[in-house]
Amino acid sequence: MDDPRANEILDIVAKETAVDRARLVPEAELSDLGIPSLDLVQAIFAIEERFKVDIPVNAERSGAEFQTVGDLVKHVLRTLDSTEANGSVPAGQLPGA
Repeated sequence: MDDPRANEILDIVAKETAVDRARLVPEAELSDLGIPSLDLVQAIFAIEERFKVDIPVNAERSGAEFQTVGDLVKHVLRTLDSTEANGSVPAGQLPGA
């Protein structure tokens, strides 16, 4: 993942889930990493706080729609890009930066 925001997202996930950052590679299955759904939700809250956006997730599934680390990161990046494109964030600026 070439987007510099991806590294920051992964740093947050590592911190909130207590998973070694080196294990958070795009193809890693979240279930194989042993991340409880509550920890994943907490990571999403932390990402929302950092980037000042709402990350839509299926509340009934508690983040289970993400199979891999890459799925999660892509979802967050799409949300950030969509927020920026809709004018919520000035183009070229990261919220909270």
